[in-house]
Amino acid sequence: MNFYRLILSATLVLALAGCGGLGKSNLEPPTPLKDFKATAQIQRLWSADIGDAGDQYNRLAPRLAGDTVYAASGKGDVTAFNADTGKTLWRQELAVPVSGAMGYGNNLALLGTREGEVLALNSDSGKLVWRTRVSSEVLAPPVATSGVVVVQTIDGFVYGLSAQDGKRLWQFQRTVPALSLRGTSGPSIQSGMVVTGFADGTIVGLDLNSGKVRWDAAVARPSGRTELERLVDVDGTPVIAGYRMFAASYQGRLIALDLRNGRLLWGRKASTYVPMAVDRSNVYLVDADGVVVALDQATGAERWRQTGLRARFVSAPAIINGYLAAGDYNGVLHLLSRDSGEFVARTDIDGSAIVSRPVSRGNRLYVSNQSGRLVAMQVQPK
Repeated sequence: MNFYRLILSATLVLALAGCGGLGKSNLEPPTPLKDFKATAQIQRLWSADIGDAGDQYNRLAPRLAGDTVYAASGKGDVTAFNADTGKTLWRQELAVPVSGAMGYGNNLALLGTREGEVLALNSDSGKLVWRTRVSSEVLAPPVATSGVVVVQTIDGFVYGLSAQDGKRLWQFQRTVPALSLRGTSGPSIQSGMVVTGFADGTIVGLDLNSGKVRWDAAVARPSGRTELERLVDVDGTPVIAGYRMFAASYQGRLIALDLRNGRLLWGRKASTYVPMAVDRSNVYLVDADGVVVALDQATGAERWRQTGLRARFVSAPAIINGYLAAGDYNGVLHLLSRDSGEFVARTDIDGSAIVSRPVSRGNRLYVSNQSGRLVAMQVQPK
């Protein structure tokens, strides 16, 4: 670990900004939830104990691949479930401090650790295939395709590893500022290109096979007199829709780039530290204050804004059967209309914070909370 670098959780950064770092916090209190007439219904299908996250900021999102859901605990218990029934297919107790999970690709279930390791398990059996040391802590899930596993570390490195044996194929490094949020972007892979963001407010497109830079762009540039004011981390995984790629920074901007060449299509002021979601026409952002915003993909124009979750430390959003789903600090899962942003349904997931993005397919939604409860639900109109 680099002791000259101070890494802050997003919550701590906001607390320091709100109270000067000392004395009573004057953070904005969470917005009380208001009653509404539900127009959608959430049916719980099954739930399972996957083991707690081990850290209140550890975003250990489950991963859905085919008919299997993979999930990991903070202590290294990895479980594969049948997505329809919740039946346990296999369970592997690795006894490692997991901080980046779950990833998937090339028939591998992937995870990263606080100790700077990447572990690959056979996705059908759970058997450990390989484990590889990287430079530092892995906070985002590794991803894999075409025989290459891509992993990003908290000290600004991106690695391409062989999916067969974990050997290093290439590496890329970007210098990390002295002060940053505790988090990293997760790599996205599209058309033979790795796209990922960094704590200095930049984003790059790397060749999947060689790691060579195809293009390099600034999401935001640091400004201000203090180190806190100059934080512009790109911690949310870039999202891709066709040839458009969207990335956003903390205290900076949301930008749309042409994925093919990195050309800026549009940009607007924004601040977030969680990933966004996209559908055919909109990009959905949960900003650093917990406000949910829908923007037109082509122009960046705002379509709607929902302030009812302000200061509730909202998770990254997920698209589900015509709705937008996100969890909050109090374990409540919220469904919003994608057309208007209005609340359409709400349910409590066992009272523990939901900090990782829900996972969805069709009308099925999979949500995990910090106490280690994984819940499968069906979402549909009333």
